[in-house]
Amino acid sequence: MYRLKLVILIIFVFSIELNAQDARYCVGTSHDFGVPPTLGSIYNWQIQNSTIASISSGNGTEQILIDLNNTGLFQLMVEEVDANGCIGYDSVLVEITPLPTPNIFALGPIAFCEGERVFLQVDSIYPTMIWMTNGDTISIFPEIMVDTTGEYFIDVTDTNGCVGRSPSINTLQHPNPDVDFSLDGVCENIPSFFNDISVIPDDSITERIWHLGDGSLDFGDSIMHIYDLEGDYDVKLIVFSDFGCLDSLTKTITIFNQPTANFTFSPYTISTLQPEVNFVNTTFNAIPMLWDFDDSTTSVMENPNHIFEDPGLYDVKLTVIDINQCIDSISKQIIMYYDFVLYMPNSFTPNGDTHNPKFGPTGMRMEKYFSYHFIIYNQWGEKVFETYDINDWWDGNNAIDGVYSWIIIIEDEVGKIRKEAGSVTLIK
Repeated sequence: MYRLKLVILIIFVFSIELNAQDARYCVGTSHDFGVPPTLGSIYNWQIQNSTIASISSGNGTEQILIDLNNTGLFQLMVEEVDANGCIGYDSVLVEITPLPTPNIFALGPIAFCEGERVFLQVDSIYPTMIWMTNGDTISIFPEIMVDTTGEYFIDVTDTNGCVGRSPSINTLQHPNPDVDFSLDGVCENIPSFFNDISVIPDDSITERIWHLGDGSLDFGDSIMHIYDLEGDYDVKLIVFSDFGCLDSLTKTITIFNQPTANFTFSPYTISTLQPEVNFVNTTFNAIPMLWDFDDSTTSVMENPNHIFEDPGLYDVKLTVIDINQCIDSISKQIIMYYDFVLYMPNSFTPNGDTHNPKFGPTGMRMEKYFSYHFIIYNQWGEKVFETYDINDWWDGNNAIDGVYSWIIIIEDEVGKIRKEAGSVTLIK
């Protein structure tokens, strides 16, 4: 009795890479293999090298699913036993190829400043290349230009149709400073104050360079500079971040001519009898900001009048300001002389009425004397009255009618010793 041997043709379901009876697939995938079905047949599948691939499901049927676990070659064999007990065999050689392993690299630093960029490149050329970031396709070329923060990688497909993904490169864009500055003071020969008001997100500002337009350089967040001449100046501020990003701003500033303060006053000579002075501002295109009279009093009037209280030397200072807020000042000396005024009557009548009941001196500013001594003598040279109090006068009690001599010794408010003498007639 003879057994009939069947020849089975293995087909590769969903495969388009059939080369005669050999096949090539990518590692890590699963594929269907099958044979034309025959009613009543049983199919026994075997893998020659189970360390490379393994049957996932379907053994015993005409179609199986095989997991392709490792790279290499294996032989897939199938035995068919039909309803009559006849047996047939077939096999196929399957190659499991590795996935492509693309690598990408940066042509320059991957951390950069705003406005800069870096090129990313893949290490090999593949039939299909797709650059990705944040789930978006951005290029299909071997090299891309990156100028923003992001995570970048490439998916490639090789000639076997296998797909591989590269490791990621994370780029970081650092912001440039947003440069600005303020200025206080725009007058020649007066300090101008520059203040950096630049801002930067995330990073911090660490360095500032000031080009002040007159050949001068300075450093710092707030600086002071004096311009010797009026005119326009191009001031440039360069600001650096801690990462090294920079930006700059140039502003044209105008420095104005400073006003020249001046004033007149009259009269030129004043005294305790005539203490009032009239001041007139004669500054061109500027108004008084403050008059300081050097006696703890001030005024903001255009042309004030002022009364000085005490004799002495006064440094009167006028400070003026113009429409550009430029300021100047000037001081002039005023001398107030002391007028010594003292009056003594030549008679008095201490007779009990209210008319001339006492005898003593009257004068100006007597309360400011440093010392005072008042003495009265009779005709025989005897002292009949003495006082050191300017408010204490002689009342003539117990004195007879007649002529009496008096002496007053004073140290006035300017420190001068004055001695006055005379006579008075007492009438009762």
